[in-house]
Amino acid sequence: MIILNTFDLVKDLTFERIAGSEAEQKAINIITNYIKELNGNYEIEGFTIPDSNIVNCSLIYNNIKCEAKGFKRSGNINETLELVIVEDIEMLDYLNIANKACLVLTALNYKLYEEISKRGAKAIIAISGTLYDDVNETDLLEKSLRDRHLNFGQIPSFMIRAIDAEKMIVSSVKKVTLVLEQEEIKKTSHNIISEIKGSIDNEIVVFTAHYDSVRFSKGAYDNATGSATILELYKYYLENKPKRTIRFIWFGAEEMGLLGSKDYSSRHREDMFRLVINVDMTAVNIGKDICCVSGEDLIANYLEVLSKEVGFALNAYTGVYSSDSTPFADIGVPSLSFARLANSFGAQIHSRRDNGLFLSENYFYKTINFIKVFSDHVLNSVIFPFKKVIPETIKEKINKYYGR
Repeated sequence: MIILNTFDLVKDLTFERIAGSEAEQKAINIITNYIKELNGNYEIEGFTIPDSNIVNCSLIYNNIKCEAKGFKRSGNINETLELVIVEDIEMLDYLNIANKACLVLTALNYKLYEEISKRGAKAIIAISGTLYDDVNETDLLEKSLRDRHLNFGQIPSFMIRAIDAEKMIVSSVKKVTLVLEQEEIKKTSHNIISEIKGSIDNEIVVFTAHYDSVRFSKGAYDNATGSATILELYKYYLENKPKRTIRFIWFGAEEMGLLGSKDYSSRHREDMFRLVINVDMTAVNIGKDICCVSGEDLIANYLEVLSKEVGFALNAYTGVYSSDSTPFADIGVPSLSFARLANSFGAQIHSRRDNGLFLSENYFYKTINFIKVFSDHVLNSVIFPFKKVIPETIKEKINKYYGR
């Protein structure tokens, strides 16, 4: 009898796990050791990810050197530029930013980056954190431009702290000297795959979670918990063989733009996938359980009825969830993302605060037990209960998500 406690994987994975790093290999070894302890088999698929080595980065205003980090893949610059304050995207119509540096006071989303590029800016300065941050207890974010940014052009970009942006504005800074020197490189990340064969092998249900983290984050909540959740489901289905074949995938490089799931879904688009069940963050004490369904309303309705039947509070809805479910929906496979989302005042992700606090086995197993009930029904049904179809409304949302 298998007595391994899969929740221990959360603690074992609580360290920074950047895709393509030595720490990623450490995480792979930990996950695959759990699989071996369960007498399971696995394969590892590598895929290429873009990266940069930043050699030099500095931002100087009024002879003051400001703490700054360059965006990876954003190119090189060594110039003194006029500074323009961009309060929001609507303000761009009132500004001349051509050949200037833009200090952006709002989120640097894809649309804003596109509009800044169209208007010929030479550099972007983005803001990390809040005015109240203690520099000894918070980190200046490290960012990378993604392919979608680069479709609009490569603009040298910098990240500074909110308090430094405040100082620049109060000082009415007119010019900044920017230096960014970097070399673009390629690295390899990996997906871990294990399969449990069923008697019905032409209808595959896929369980997924990502195991990487962002810089400075130990990633206990996001997403060691999801990785442990599908490990528990793997353990369960090794002991309770389903009718249909199940494929379990721990994805790399989700935090870099779903790169692991994009690569895998593209390579395996001809496989007999019928449903994808992704898990992205569970086990938090203060939070709520949701399931975003990139598929028919029928699936969300089914989940709602089932949750009431078993007494599990779940908000099920149709839409697009920004995780590894989306690339599968994009190739036509109905895909779900389960998560237990923290409240605004609760546990945090994407920072050093994601260190394993405020998580519990109690809520870990509550979410798992409901997913087991749902997946048992699907995996052992006489006829597969859901069509392999993505409604047009969901396709439109996916296209919008990808900026098409």
